[in-house]
Amino acid sequence: MSLENLAYLAEIIGAVAVVASLIYVGVQIRGSNRVNSANARHQISVFVLEIAKFHAEHVDRLAKVNEQTELNAADEQFRWWCHMMFMLHAETYYHHYELGLMPAGHWNGYVRFVTGYATSPGMREFWEDVGPGFSKNFSDWMTEIVERENARRVAAADAV
Repeated sequence: MSLENLAYLAEIIGAVAVVASLIYVGVQIRGSNRVNSANARHQISVFVLEIAKFHAEHVDRLAKVNEQTELNAADEQFRWWCHMMFMLHAETYYHHYELGLMPAGHWNGYVRFVTGYATSPGMREFWEDVGPGFSKNFSDWMTEIVERENARRVAAADAV
């Protein structure tokens, strides 16, 4: 075999090795993405669990701030921080969906949940106060929901 033929053979072996390496890297990246996606979902679940535990520990106070209009300053602050916890969670979900880390089926159900929450007592005032402090895309999306759902609620009340 001549030196020229050996050089051609080496180039072919090198090309095959590069393709094999790229396939291997692709498989590794795909597996890593799946693990990262699962980890992101797990972290959101942990966040939800913490909020659920908080709600369970404060169920009487939550009922008060969601049902009564006459609240003392401490109750107003409590309701404000409940809204903040929910919005921090919603923004996390929003960005996970935008990054493709959440299936559309999960997201669609969550959007219905957020839409219902938008008319919670004190939510509109809370959002007008702090909404611009969240990320621009999330803030725009949430502002649209709050305005639309509160307008719908007012229209329903006027129709009665």
